[in-house]
Amino acid sequence: MIVELAGKESGLTFECMHIVPGKGDCSRIHPHFHYVDVLVDGEFDDKRRIIHLYNLKAVIKRLCSTFEDRVLVAGYPESVQRVTSEKLHYRIEINDKMYLIPKADVFKLAIPSLNIEDLTIYFANELAVDLKNKDMFNNALNYFEVVLSEGHGQRGRIRMDLK
Repeated sequence: MIVELAGKESGLTFECMHIVPGKGDCSRIHPHFHYVDVLVDGEFDDKRRIIHLYNLKAVIKRLCSTFEDRVLVAGYPESVQRVTSEKLHYRIEINDKMYLIPKADVFKLAIPSLNIEDLTIYFANELAVDLKNKDMFNNALNYFEVVLSEGHGQRGRIRMDLK
């Protein structure tokens, strides 16, 4: 059986900013309003539940909060982006521009880019850690899907097996 959480309606949202290498509108610092839909397939437990939705929602909200109001920085090669850690801020050089951003406002991700594909994979991998935690979710879960929307009808979708 499948159960779903609809991100917009469930408050599974976050707003963050990023800079994408290259030219055009995305090459300057700009925001995105994201929401996360999650689908879980599994077997009924003794309470006739697939998953405790309250716990699942809490995990997703915690993941969303790590992105909230932050400037995302990916691990682009130094030929594309240079990030220098200074005492109170990061110096980010990208697209022939230089930004000084307080460290508390930056979320550095160990991913190759900030495109919707890599952000979706990152989010799903983080969620998988919790879904595989038998102390938190002890049901027989088969797989889950994450749909990460960055607005304007743009979204990434990934399915991950849990067995």
